Amino acid sequence: MKFFILSVLPLLVVLSTPLFSMTEPISQTLYFLVVFLLTCLSAMMLVERQRFFKRLNTVRPLYGIVIGILGLVSFIGILIWLSPVLLQTGLGGRILTFLLMYLGILILGFITGGFFEGITRQPKDQLIRPVFLFIGTGYMILTVFGILQLYHQAG
Repeated sequence: MKFFILSVLPLLVVLSTPLFSMTEPISQTLYFLVVFLLTCLSAMMLVERQRFFKRLNTVRPLYGIVIGILGLVSFIGILIWLSPVLLQTGLGGRILTFLLMYLGILILGFITGGFFEGITRQPKDQLIRPVFLFIGTGYMILTVFGILQLYHQAG
C-alpha cells in the first residue's frame, strides 16, 4: 500500500496544478521542489522493488556511465523533439512532463550510481538510496539558492 501511495502521489500533485494559482516565482519554485522530491522518492521505491535493476550489478561502472550518458543524450533529443507538446498546459502535456521527469531522474540515478559504484566498489543495488538522496539533496540545495537569488533581486 505504501508503494502504491508513493507511486501515485507525485502524479496527483502534477495533475492538481490548475487548482493552485501560482503567479509568484517563489511559490512556483517551491511547488516544483515538492514535485521533484516526491518523484525522486517514488523512483527510488520503484528501483528498489524491481528485480530488473538487480541485473545491472553485472554491468561494469565504466560501461554503465557510457550507457547512461548515451541515454542522457537520447533523452535530451526526446525533450527537444517533444518541446511543442511540453509547452501545452493541458492534461496531456502535464502527464508527459511528469513521465519525462521520471525518466530523467532514473537516467540520472543510473549515471550517478555508475560513478558511485566506481568510487566505492559496492554493487549498484546497495547504492540506490544514497544515489537518490544525493540527487534530491542536490536539487533542494540548488532550489534554495534560486529562492535566495529571487529574494535578493526583489529587493
